[in-house]
Amino acid sequence: MFKDMHAADKVYLPSPFWEALNEVQIKQLEGHGLEHFKRTINMRYFNWDLKGIVAHQLWPVLKHWANHPDFSVFSHGIAGNWSLPGETETLISSLSQPLVNRTYATYLMLLKQYVAANDPRGLLERIGEPLVGNPLVVKDGEKAISQDLCNSVHEFYCSTRGVDIGKKGLDVFELGAGYGRVGFVFLKALESSTYTIIDIPPALYVAQSYLSAVFPETKVFEFRPFQSYAEIREEFESARIRFIGAHQIKLLPDKSADLFINISSLHEMTMEQIHFYLEQIDRLTRGHFYMKQWRRSRSVANGFRIRENDYPIPSRWSAIYRERHPLQRMFFHALYSVPA
Repeated sequence: MFKDMHAADKVYLPSPFWEALNEVQIKQLEGHGLEHFKRTINMRYFNWDLKGIVAHQLWPVLKHWANHPDFSVFSHGIAGNWSLPGETETLISSLSQPLVNRTYATYLMLLKQYVAANDPRGLLERIGEPLVGNPLVVKDGEKAISQDLCNSVHEFYCSTRGVDIGKKGLDVFELGAGYGRVGFVFLKALESSTYTIIDIPPALYVAQSYLSAVFPETKVFEFRPFQSYAEIREEFESARIRFIGAHQIKLLPDKSADLFINISSLHEMTMEQIHFYLEQIDRLTRGHFYMKQWRRSRSVANGFRIRENDYPIPSRWSAIYRERHPLQRMFFHALYSVPA
């Protein structure tokens, strides 16, 4: 994956921010492997530690609980061991761990209660967090509940608000999918839909490994070098899950996505890349584009600051909504109708 990417045009190469992050994540994968990735590299995707929870997303779930009090949220603890193999436990960490455990578990149940209040498909009752990758979860009955599962279910509804899914489902594309947490929920929720992930390694490698493991009976188009869409058309279109390098995005056919998604990664690119990928999203999408980004973001490595009004959204797109995110209040999200 890296070899093929580095042979492509520079616009596809990781931004300085991602170059530094990739080095860290490769070391984490080498040190702890894929079997623990939800506690290593995933902590730099969209899984928040207690500090991030308190700073960015605690108030909405507390306010919701106050209006709908349920004291059972305080009765859960994290399932399994917090520490990773090879880590040493200090006296301080062993004494504080039960409190951290209970606090984190309580937040997960508050988050679940918040998301479940608007879950018309009953996804949180039907879907549990896969244990592949050793996630931090709360056992709620027979289901494992995690931050990623709750956030992904919430994003599923945000990105399909007002979208006609129909019986044939949707062809969904996601740029910068992390390990594929949102794709997992879409594939579970809409059994006739397809999901195409477009990303750079090592995230692309992790997502391919993960979704192939949790959907072992599903046909997968795995990443491979190709020079034209004609080379892969038959295999790509017959697969339900597809993995494409970011440098291959220009080879995909026009207007092939019913819904295109980007969550918290456009701001991590250079301005040249932001312009480029929005142009490609416009070319590829025949329905809707959903984005969720920081309201204000400054990457020191990339050397610029971007605010929510700075994104070069094509003028011919129509905003179905664009608003402050109701859960992660330091974010905004928007759904656009993209002309076919």
